[in-house]
Amino acid sequence: MDAFFYLSTSENPSTYFHLQKEMSNLQRISSMLEISDLNLDYEKNPLIVFVDIQGSEIPLSNLLSTENFAYFIIIDNQYTNAQACLRLAREYNIRDYLAAPFSSAEIQDCLDRYYHCLALRKIADKNNLVIKEKGAHIYIETRSIKLLEGFGSYTRIHTADKVYIVSKTIKKILELLPNQFIRTHRSFAVHQKQLRSLIGNTLILHNGDQVKVSKSGRQIVLDHFNKAS
Repeated sequence: MDAFFYLSTSENPSTYFHLQKEMSNLQRISSMLEISDLNLDYEKNPLIVFVDIQGSEIPLSNLLSTENFAYFIIIDNQYTNAQACLRLAREYNIRDYLAAPFSSAEIQDCLDRYYHCLALRKIADKNNLVIKEKGAHIYIETRSIKLLEGFGSYTRIHTADKVYIVSKTIKKILELLPNQFIRTHRSFAVHQKQLRSLIGNTLILHNGDQVKVSKSGRQIVLDHFNKAS
């Protein structure tokens, strides 16, 4: 998980400790200058920064930076600055809002929306497949996927280095991927660059793996070989 940041205008540590219980990698900072020099692609992978403005008289525009394209979550008390946050949301990339006191569930909702935002950015060009494993979000390069193997409501994603198991059907996984995978069987789909040869109802991949092919899948594979020849 990436590091998260907490910018506060108050010396009261209670909010920070509350957040830190949910995110052990939360780092407290005194200004945006502390993270402005980090070598990150803010557009594709924005930082997540919690900005605590409870009881602050400092204008929000003085705390944030339009040059630092972070994913800002504002922490306020009793919605005092809600209108100002809405007005400045687009210019300063304010993406979420927590009104104190807040619960652990509300913090998790913010994190889920953040990861959903990242997932949409990654999936937009379909160069990566975003999966969740042991609570972490993992990005798998589409070109590294050799084979999808479905079993019930789960799918094994075979790459050159690892096999991932996700709680999505093979149909759902294929909807997230570019049109480069051939459904050889209701339980299998293969990246078209992995196809080497077809012997009967068995497809041979370039690494020597064998994949079952159904009657309809066999015709799809033959059509692919005919187009490639």
